[in-house]
Amino acid sequence: MEIQGIETYRVGLFSDIKRKRVLRGLKGYLIPQIKRKNWRAVRNYFNGYLAEWHYCPEGVVHSKCGKGWTRRAALRSLGRHLVESNLIK
Repeated sequence: MEIQGIETYRVGLFSDIKRKRVLRGLKGYLIPQIKRKNWRAVRNYFNGYLAEWHYCPEGVVHSKCGKGWTRRAALRSLGRHLVESNLIK
């Protein structure tokens, strides 16, 4: 089954909370990233939700996903990226 359209899903901390694995996520992922000073990975752990457009129409330029603390914020962020990428200059 192929997923079509826009999908939003939990990532990082929110995913760990849903799966009841917060301590495992903190000890097994977050703390080692902090020790390595991988600040991008640390920041991404706190994204909350991601929104991705699967199988977008031909001619639509899109390379970024939307992120936010809520599903709605992630969708808005994706919309902003799509508008910025596809505006005629």
